[in-house]
Amino acid sequence: MKKMSSLILFCLFAISFLPAFAGEIPVGIYGTLTGTDTDVNGMSYGPRDYLTYVNEKFGGVMGHKYVPILLDGKNQIPEEVKVFKRLVDVDNVVVVNGWSTGGTKALRDQINTLVKVPFQGQSLIKDVLDPEKYPFIFLLGPTYEDQVIIGMNWAKQKGAKTFAFLHADVEYGRGPVRNAIEEKIPEKLNLKVLADIEYPGASPDLTSYLLRINELNPDYVYIQDSVNNTLKILRDAAKVGVPASKFISNCYNFSHLITETAGKDAEGFKALQINADWGEDIPIMKEIKEFGKTHKIAKEDTYYVKGWVQGKIIHETVSRVLKSTGGKIPEISEFRQRVRDEWVKLDKFDTGGGTPPLSYKNNQGHSMARILEIKGGKYVPISDWIKND
Repeated sequence: MKKMSSLILFCLFAISFLPAFAGEIPVGIYGTLTGTDTDVNGMSYGPRDYLTYVNEKFGGVMGHKYVPILLDGKNQIPEEVKVFKRLVDVDNVVVVNGWSTGGTKALRDQINTLVKVPFQGQSLIKDVLDPEKYPFIFLLGPTYEDQVIIGMNWAKQKGAKTFAFLHADVEYGRGPVRNAIEEKIPEKLNLKVLADIEYPGASPDLTSYLLRINELNPDYVYIQDSVNNTLKILRDAAKVGVPASKFISNCYNFSHLITETAGKDAEGFKALQINADWGEDIPIMKEIKEFGKTHKIAKEDTYYVKGWVQGKIIHETVSRVLKSTGGKIPEISEFRQRVRDEWVKLDKFDTGGGTPPLSYKNNQGHSMARILEIKGGKYVPISDWIKND
């Protein structure tokens, strides 16, 4: 009887340290699971898998399990708007991990005034980075405009005097280029823009646009696009005699698909890197490899690593909220607001080597990138990490 009483007291003592109730924490994620831009969609699978990893390894957060909900936005603005509304209105998610530039711009007012839900974008356009106007939108790394400055500045140091922009006919392509030109970024660097060339993103052949590049003969060409179209650019550039060494591109072209697919036509191509690559000897990869022992990894690439980092950020902010409430899950609107408030307090947050340390005081985790060049079929760094001040 005495033993039974002791057991009951122990159980009551243990229960006193558990949350008020064990619940679920829904997190919304949407990306391009089908359609265009699937070559970089590892960053949608990464957050889902990290939160699953936390559930399985640590039992969630303070006894509560994450429910990551991954939907297909198809890289189409109407579809992204639809899945966003489902996630916030039906699934009552605490955080949304979104996708495209056009979709994020279409939703930015809803995110920040109607719904007030923390939103982690995959788009890095400057137009949605404004802590005063858009306090609920957070970007992981340097904006596309930051990346243009970093790329152009590097080219200038290599003796460049002329540039051309090359991009698809979507907001992801034209928006950052328009901003760079309107803000006179090239002029400030004493670089002359010879052309702003826009092509149909769905076109199977871009030869005519590369012929124009060949005719203009700029010192460098900045590509504002992603892997799928860049492969077409490098293929058609080789046809008309434009060397890959003339091209510099944003962070969504640091992909080994380019070296594997384009082969010698990619030699000399340059891309910016803003987060760690797959397989680096860093702590975050140890977590991913551990998860991979019992789960299939959707994409073994740098974008999956980026997504894993984004999952870590979500978990950190949610954990801080629940620690402050003693483990009690707040009402959804309060929960969202508290997560947002904790997000901006992140300072020098260690991602296990996945990125430089992140500080979100101004809603942007970091603004650093380094330039990689394909040499001998491999990406190699040709610059240190550069910060756009």
